[in-house]
Amino acid sequence: MRGFLSELGVAIQVRYVTELAFNARGGKGHALRQAGQFNVGLGLDMEKLAGLKGGTFQFTFTHRNGNNLNADMALGNLQLVQEVYGRGNVGRLTQLWWDQLFWGERVHLKLGRMTVGEDTADFPCDFQNLSFCGAQPGNIVGNYWFNWPVSQWATRLRVDLAKVAYVQLAAYEMNPRNLEEGFYLGRFTGATGVMLPLELGWNPKFHGDRLEGLYKVGVWYDTSNAPDVLLAGVEREGRYGIYFVARQQLTHVAGVENKAQGLNVFARLTRTDQDTSTQDGQYTLGLGYTGVFGRADDDVGFALGATHSNGRYVTAQRQKQAEGSDTPIPRTEYLGELYYSLHATPWLVLRPNLQYIRPGGDEDARNILVLGLKGALTL
Repeated sequence: MRGFLSELGVAIQVRYVTELAFNARGGKGHALRQAGQFNVGLGLDMEKLAGLKGGTFQFTFTHRNGNNLNADMALGNLQLVQEVYGRGNVGRLTQLWWDQLFWGERVHLKLGRMTVGEDTADFPCDFQNLSFCGAQPGNIVGNYWFNWPVSQWATRLRVDLAKVAYVQLAAYEMNPRNLEEGFYLGRFTGATGVMLPLELGWNPKFHGDRLEGLYKVGVWYDTSNAPDVLLAGVEREGRYGIYFVARQQLTHVAGVENKAQGLNVFARLTRTDQDTSTQDGQYTLGLGYTGVFGRADDDVGFALGATHSNGRYVTAQRQKQAEGSDTPIPRTEYLGELYYSLHATPWLVLRPNLQYIRPGGDEDARNILVLGLKGALTL
């Protein structure tokens, strides 16, 4: 049936992700929590369906569910130990867009409702800790950079400069009402501005095209006003930041079908403005190996990361504490995660993991050890 639909230009996408997390150390006690996400999508190749060359349509509905171990056990950390949690246990319109190719398929114009992180600073979610998942800027300025599953009205123009390079500029509606829980086409009032990310990308292939890499550098500016994190009553004009993403295959296993087999590394960094951001930096480094124990698709991954609390915001929190508030004092968060990914079948992946964290949300919080299990079912 899927093959028949594919020939017609129709792709039906169904996926469920679940994440279990147990805090063996840290927090106010020990607990096991589960969070999950179900999404169903429809992709249409409009050239096959209607003769509209270069046209693609995508619709995706997402529903999240479950509980947050961070909050339930007062872990005191900045980044979620279950990246799939967040933005409400509700159904959302996550994608509703049209992508059109022009000029010999070198120009890509995308319009509709989309998440920021699907095109800008995008990164896979192989790990369970949020630090290593998705578009990194949204991990530290998620109050206005909305990653999956929250969508907004947007447009993205990408121009392929050569077979291995591109430049893209996007514009995203900045509207806090997009965080409101529920399924809706869009909020047509309440916009505060527009966010404009500019990204340059390079996709080289070394050693006879066997070792593929992907490198991105980008900047963004949001025209919205935002309160200063230290100076009470002061509004700042605009919010901004810079990011870098690098992924590179280092080794290749000859004579195998899965070209990803071998050793790969990644590095990411994001810096945000210190006037409006409570967290102003995140840095991650990791490596993985695909094809372990003679299993072609199984992989193992290890990553280290740090999320930096803005010094100006820390000062503001200390001032509040001096005035008698019991507000916690943030600090830099350090963590590591190790996982093994078992590709049990083409449609089922099980990924046990260990996370060790020095929490950054509260300087008095104990270090955390989390035992996790991530599962993905794709139909």
